[in-house]
Amino acid sequence: MTEFRRRYSDQPVPVTRHHISRLAFLLAGLLIAVTSASLLFVGLIASQASTEQAIANEQRLFRNTLAERMRALVREQITVTSSDQSVAGLVLNFDPEYAYRAIDTLWSDYRHSKVMVISGNGDVLAESFEHYTHILQRPIFETPELEDLFGKISRLFEKNRVRVPGGYGHRSLQGLEPDEYALMGFTRIDGKPAMFGAMPVIPDDYEQVLPDGPPTVVLSAHYIDDALIAHVNAQLNFASLTFASEVPAAGSGAFHEVSDPDGASIGAFTWHSQTIGNAIWPTIIPVIAVLSIALAALAFGIAWRIGQLTSSLQASEQQNRHLALHDTLTGLANRLQFNRVLATSVQSLPQKPFAVLHCDLDKFKSVNDTFGHAAGDLVIKTMAGRLKTVIGREGLVCRVGGDEFMIIYRKSTNGAALHDLCMALVETANVPIAIRDEGMAHVGLSIGVAIAPEDGTTAESLVARSDAALYQSKNLGRNRHSLFSDFFDSSSDPGEPPLSLEDPKPYVRVGKTG
Repeated sequence: MTEFRRRYSDQPVPVTRHHISRLAFLLAGLLIAVTSASLLFVGLIASQASTEQAIANEQRLFRNTLAERMRALVREQITVTSSDQSVAGLVLNFDPEYAYRAIDTLWSDYRHSKVMVISGNGDVLAESFEHYTHILQRPIFETPELEDLFGKISRLFEKNRVRVPGGYGHRSLQGLEPDEYALMGFTRIDGKPAMFGAMPVIPDDYEQVLPDGPPTVVLSAHYIDDALIAHVNAQLNFASLTFASEVPAAGSGAFHEVSDPDGASIGAFTWHSQTIGNAIWPTIIPVIAVLSIALAALAFGIAWRIGQLTSSLQASEQQNRHLALHDTLTGLANRLQFNRVLATSVQSLPQKPFAVLHCDLDKFKSVNDTFGHAAGDLVIKTMAGRLKTVIGREGLVCRVGGDEFMIIYRKSTNGAALHDLCMALVETANVPIAIRDEGMAHVGLSIGVAIAPEDGTTAESLVARSDAALYQSKNLGRNRHSLFSDFFDSSSDPGEPPLSLEDPKPYVRVGKTG
């Protein structure tokens, strides 16, 4: 026994089953730890990427909604600013009583927080404080931010004004975007951050003309308060949407910074992003736990979750693309989609002719005045459905603003066929619309038609000529349709608009002879 010990006492300790098991356990633990760490890293990257993408989508949607609200603010101003009566009562001879009524309209109908009338001489003539209007005369330079805005809108007015007998007018607003004739954005008024719109007072029927010099301007605004935030958020349903004067640091969450026309920061809208990134962790952690038992299940779990994540991101992106190309009230294609389809259709000429129908509701303002704006929205949605039903799959029906619709029709450009189609559209528009228990709304439809390639081979010329035909329908008594070629000379170069967009009344131009 002693010899045996002497011979083997210096030999290595033999490897036993216990050692093998322990080594296997350590290797398995190391493998699981490495795999878990890799999954945690992938989860972190995926969470950050999905969160950043979701926030970017929300910011884009918020920008579009905010821009649409600013355009609506300017369109609301038009009820006062585009009027021969306003030219007479605010520009040519300032009438305090008329100023009271005009400002009260913007407060009573649209709840504009602040309304100011600024003369061409740079004096503030009237100023409202919600429902109270103060008539005064003070120089605008007492409020430097307003002086700068007045200068900008004056320069915009000079680009748009046209000379008419006895003075000046303004080119037609038909077919123009609000930012082409009005100034809008954010500023501070009375020390409060506000969304504003400023527009010159211009005639609509040219019974009055404007004098030379800077314009008289109506500036109205919504303070950025709970009411405005609630109105904007009604279309978004963002969580905890609010406004802060301090702009958050980049990467600190979802926000949209707003600045005044000179680029100075005013503050930022902030909200809790409805991201899907945090939903990854409750899935990744259980998967890691399962891997300690069965590594094979890990690959399937991760692949499944990545697929789910990709589908969610694709669905979110698809929804945002839909919102970017469709009108939120009616679900119809919006102006952006109309422009894209029209450009594509023009490229297919002359092999694939089509017609552009410019439609405008008649007597729509009386619906808002009689039943309110909710009824007006109901009429717009109802008419959108009717137009889409009549057109069917043969064309694209678009709402391009207010009570305006544009149609690209491809089935037939034959005059008789277009006549029957327009008659059907006018007929369906004449059917009364029930306004809850309040009565029936009666509206009509005026249509202008331009045919490609006969009336034009560019998007600009077709829109201008359908617009001219629409004016002809309005001039002939409304509730009817007019083909451009029936009233105007189509022998001119179809690549150019036939009428100057500076012309305030395009339908008075010399028409087709014979």
